[in-house]
Amino acid sequence: MFGRGSWAVFGVRASSREAFERALSPTSARVAMVSQVEARRVALEKQELTVGINGFAYPRGDENAENPEIAVGTTEDFRLGPQQFGIWFVLNGQEDVTDPKSKQEAISYDTATKPFKFLKKEEKQHVESLVEASAVASRKQFPVLIDFVGERVYAETIDPEEIGSLRSLLSELGAEVFSLSWQFGSPSWPSKFLAKVWEGNKYRAEMSSRADDLQRFHADEIEKLEDKMLESIVSGYFSMAELETGQWAGLATPAKIRLFATSEPSSEAGVSTAFTLMSKFEESAQVASASVVFQHLDSKINRKTDEEKQYRTDLFTIDVNDKANISDAGAAALRGFDLPQYKKDMKRHAKDRGSLEIKDFWMEWLVAMKDAVNIFIDNVTETLQIDKNLGMLPYTQEEETGAAEV
Repeated sequence: MFGRGSWAVFGVRASSREAFERALSPTSARVAMVSQVEARRVALEKQELTVGINGFAYPRGDENAENPEIAVGTTEDFRLGPQQFGIWFVLNGQEDVTDPKSKQEAISYDTATKPFKFLKKEEKQHVESLVEASAVASRKQFPVLIDFVGERVYAETIDPEEIGSLRSLLSELGAEVFSLSWQFGSPSWPSKFLAKVWEGNKYRAEMSSRADDLQRFHADEIEKLEDKMLESIVSGYFSMAELETGQWAGLATPAKIRLFATSEPSSEAGVSTAFTLMSKFEESAQVASASVVFQHLDSKINRKTDEEKQYRTDLFTIDVNDKANISDAGAAALRGFDLPQYKKDMKRHAKDRGSLEIKDFWMEWLVAMKDAVNIFIDNVTETLQIDKNLGMLPYTQEEETGAAEV
């Protein structure tokens, strides 16, 4: 969290907030059953796969033996705002951190003086049980942001099984969840949007010059441009276009370029290589996937010289490709998502407010993520000139059959 990552987004009904809050109260039996304290105990004692939650400010709260009541949590340990909540979702399991097959062989040699493959079925089962008993506790956890105002749940995972486990747990706590997906009129909207950004490139000549230089010289031999903003563009993107909203979108790597309609896309790590391929095969090439940076272009006056100078502000980054929906889990994906200004903004908030609590960091990330999603929707609908009401919507039968999957 608080850096580049991939998130799943699904819905939660605002009408279920009160039931969710009651389930998190100290007197509720539900919160005790789903707390990470209980989940960890069961996982260790019974060697079962379990899930549990910790409060947003206590990522390892279940390990606090001196104050177990803190580890279990109260409603306020999960509350970020009046109708916003944050939790750590924890998956507990058993994992053999060594090589299990070699253990099977060792036990087979010692107990039966023959390889594991030659054991009878009952003997194999006995050996396998001994290997399983030697497994140690494993743990994975990720942050979850729950916004009952916007009716959204944001979880930093794109694993369908993990999302399913989270949805089940939230349902146990009284939250009514529902499926969401990106819907922009056609499953091919990612490639259409990327094509528009490529076609609208305002710096094609400058990028072409840099690409030519890189074919003749090593990168460290090329002299950087005096214009720092222009240098950041030609060295960081293979297209930079102004969108209908007045904001800008830059295509960066990692990216995938499809040279012909029937060919498999090739992965490209260098922006100049991606630019060269797209330019050389202009009539048939297609940007199949790219990291897209959305920007504001602003200007300010130098008080000493009275000169106006332009500068760019990165708003957010997101990977745009045909894996926009996690259909098996009923969630939309924010892959490669980042908020480049977040750290700077939080330092400013700390200066303005005097100090910050952990909940402030979580809440500000949630607010900024919501804003980024809205900006993204606005830019896609304006660029593709489609219905402004499209975007991240509840599943319909038509969308389920036509959605791009992971």
